[in-house]
Amino acid sequence: MIHYMPMGNYAMRHHRTFRVLVTLILSGVAGRKKLSGIYRFLSEGYDWDVDLVRTSEELTAERLKEAARNGIDGFLTAMPETRKFHHLYASLGIPTAFTDFPNDQTLREFPKCVFVMDDTRDICRCTASSILSSGVFNSYLYVEDASGSRWGRDRGNVFTAEMAKKGVKIVRIPPECTASQEELTAALLECEKPAAVLAAHDDTAKTVLSVCRRAGLKIPADVSILGIGNDEDICMHTVPMLSSVQPNFEEEGYRAARELQSMMLAKGNPAKRIFYCGGAEVVGRGTTRHPANAAMLAHDAATFIKENALRGISACDVADHLKVSRRLMALRFREATGTSVLQAILERRMGEVRRLLSSTDLPISTVAVRCGYPNANYLKNLFKRHFGMSMREYRRSTTTIS
Repeated sequence: MIHYMPMGNYAMRHHRTFRVLVTLILSGVAGRKKLSGIYRFLSEGYDWDVDLVRTSEELTAERLKEAARNGIDGFLTAMPETRKFHHLYASLGIPTAFTDFPNDQTLREFPKCVFVMDDTRDICRCTASSILSSGVFNSYLYVEDASGSRWGRDRGNVFTAEMAKKGVKIVRIPPECTASQEELTAALLECEKPAAVLAAHDDTAKTVLSVCRRAGLKIPADVSILGIGNDEDICMHTVPMLSSVQPNFEEEGYRAARELQSMMLAKGNPAKRIFYCGGAEVVGRGTTRHPANAAMLAHDAATFIKENALRGISACDVADHLKVSRRLMALRFREATGTSVLQAILERRMGEVRRLLSSTDLPISTVAVRCGYPNANYLKNLFKRHFGMSMREYRRSTTTIS
């Protein structure tokens, strides 16, 4: 048992110790963060004796019945529940907070329970916004988890609907395809590049990343990958590191604890039974592009051009450096500067050509190489078209060499 002593004015007025059985899978980030949320609630001055069940193997029907016989006051469970367990909780009649999908039958049968879960719509809106702001993709995929879980399907349904509002069609990769390395590889190779992939959770995203690397696909240039869960034990140990959506798991734990406390104190049944916790955010790492607005993209492109134009770079080189499509780069650069990337490269080179012609006596062939033109004759013709005079004529009219 873990005993939490009350603190603050609330505890002084309403001191009562409640015995609570908390069930969480602590091997994953969701369970650990929900437990942090429970601790945060208790630190505000609530007194619980907590019996903590850490694995699904420890949670048995007999464990629940024994807790009920011993006078437990409440259950808080963050483990995926079967219908059998829901029916057992209902038969025991003890206040229970589930962090799981709402179950209509359980809600009807069991008035002293609430359901608290992450807000799937909030997660998918956040994800859609991040993907759409990261550039133009030629295909968009959602990869379900191999187990075919309900929440995996639910996220896919909501994400598909959210992207449809933006006129974007999502290709759904079903569980049986995810479970087959050959089928998943084929699906990723066949989709148009660049592709944006949202995976049902971080484990699935890691699988997608591994398949892409084995197939020789570039991350994120060919395939941009985003998971859900932000489990750093996974995300920080892939190559490149995995980008992921962080649901507000801690708030789920806090809200579940708060609602359970209210049920244990109240004589009647709760008026509200279902709670959704929003506040998701995208944690960007190496498997996704950074969101690209016009000003930021144009600034980064201009900086790269200024530093590298004399090395003979092309517009494709600028796009590759920025990890965006050439089409997106051209659009955003023109929006911000009123000119094209090619024109910016040309102006940078011609500015240096004129500087060298007027301030040095370097041979024209050397000037050409230094400005990114290995073919001096090409530069001579380009210069004359651009300025209406030859390079030699320009040198004679502007030279500052004594």
